[in-house]
Amino acid sequence: MQEEILEALRNPFLFAYAYILLTWCVVVSGSHLGDTVELEFKAYRLQQYDVIATSHGSRSWKVMFEAVSLDGNALRRCLVVSWRDLIGRDLNKVFSHAVGSVLIIIPADYRTLSVNDRASFSNLERRLMTVNTDMAVYFAHQQPELNSLLADVSVFSKRAPSAVKQLYNAIAGNTFQFSSSASISNNVINPYSANVVGRLWSSDRSSPTIVFVAHYDSHSIVPALSKGSDSNGSGVVVLLELLAIFSRFYANVNARPKYNMVFIFSSGGKFNYQGSRQWIEDHIEKQIEENIEVVICVDTVGKGKEMLMHVSKMPSDDAPAARLLKRLQASSPVGRNVGIVSKKINLNADSLAWEHERYSVRRLPAFTLSHLRNHNDLSRTSLLDTPEQLDQNAIEMNVRTIGEAVLAHIFKLRNERCPSNNATSACTLLKRDNAKPYRIAHWIEKFASSPRPLAGNNEKFVADLRDIVAKYTAGHATVQPVSLVDVSLYGVLEDKLTAHRVKPAVFELLLAAVIALYLSVLYMCALNVHSFIEAAIVKLKKA
Repeated sequence: MQEEILEALRNPFLFAYAYILLTWCVVVSGSHLGDTVELEFKAYRLQQYDVIATSHGSRSWKVMFEAVSLDGNALRRCLVVSWRDLIGRDLNKVFSHAVGSVLIIIPADYRTLSVNDRASFSNLERRLMTVNTDMAVYFAHQQPELNSLLADVSVFSKRAPSAVKQLYNAIAGNTFQFSSSASISNNVINPYSANVVGRLWSSDRSSPTIVFVAHYDSHSIVPALSKGSDSNGSGVVVLLELLAIFSRFYANVNARPKYNMVFIFSSGGKFNYQGSRQWIEDHIEKQIEENIEVVICVDTVGKGKEMLMHVSKMPSDDAPAARLLKRLQASSPVGRNVGIVSKKINLNADSLAWEHERYSVRRLPAFTLSHLRNHNDLSRTSLLDTPEQLDQNAIEMNVRTIGEAVLAHIFKLRNERCPSNNATSACTLLKRDNAKPYRIAHWIEKFASSPRPLAGNNEKFVADLRDIVAKYTAGHATVQPVSLVDVSLYGVLEDKLTAHRVKPAVFELLLAAVIALYLSVLYMCALNVHSFIEAAIVKLKKA
């Protein structure tokens, strides 16, 4: 018997068998991911910012935890969950169970969502917008590998009906260890933030001035994924097209309108309109002698069948806003509505409702044009605000409506509805083809189709915007730095997460026990090797 044991231990195939067995336990084990041992993917972090010392979002970016599903024991683990599984769940309860970190899998293409799914997703966004946690919360786009990983984690985390089955799952199952790659010790940042300002000068610099404003940054619960195509990419597109149209009237020095025009593409609009605040402060401190007649802010005008003028109080009949409202209504195509909404400024709120309120507080006549009726509309900070949701025809009609109204105002044309033809008349100076569809499509692709978070790198965006503004203003374009007040921003908007396949602790204990048993047997055999040899010699002599 002893000789048979020694002979078995000497057999080199024994180690090959053990290697194959352990490889099967570690790699295969019924995994949905097959033989994949490591999975690396890009993940995007939940918002993090402070407003007047009040924290919002996720205050951590480091991940080094074992994965667990929603129904498993999440103590000091990384919760991996599909966005659908969070519908109807109490997020405060989910995030309060001493979870180490959270990875939420979201759709890779929002166009695949049904109407009900979009409503559910928007509701989840609204609830996540109020989350304030010390743990790292990341989002990743749905992909086959992540779906398989989630299935593996769910199987392992699920409690088996019997103790034997649970033990088997603990031994043969697989789990994953998540780790992040960002190694910085502090993620407080001072991002590049700037306004792009262009001017169309009349022959007399002291002429009345009309200021056009649109903020260009985007924001959502996942800043690195927020394209903000409608809010406020559409506002940038409309201002650029208006600038291109109006520039034609200022090309001839001897026939320029008796109005100056200022176009402000402002930064920090999603954080209490920081860019407009900076421009107003600079304007007052430098005591620039500009006769500002009205400030027209354009915000979220990329779809819908109406355009609303938002004001802080109803204007008097002879005020510029009231006269422009009548001209907007006269210039609006049949079937499209132009209305007015009045809302008092709430100075006690952390953030102003509309951008025109920044100017109204400083007693500058201002209003905001938008197809939204309420500033709290979820679409203003939604991941679902993508280029596919824009209506280019609506943008073209809004450009034409605003352009006709402003030109009628500065040239004092008759206030009447224009005939629907392609010719100029006594009530309009625009032809139907003055708003170029190909140019608007280019603006949308360039300035309303990519994320523009304030905490991100927007230098190229600002440089491209400045070049275009300079082209249509004969070089009268400036980039003006914006300092952030009462707002702190944080970096690590995105990171690479790595999921390493690991075995559970029970498997490690079992493996240690097997190794200990093997070494014990080997040790016992080594102790009795002399007895084995003597017994063998005796047998040989007898033979």
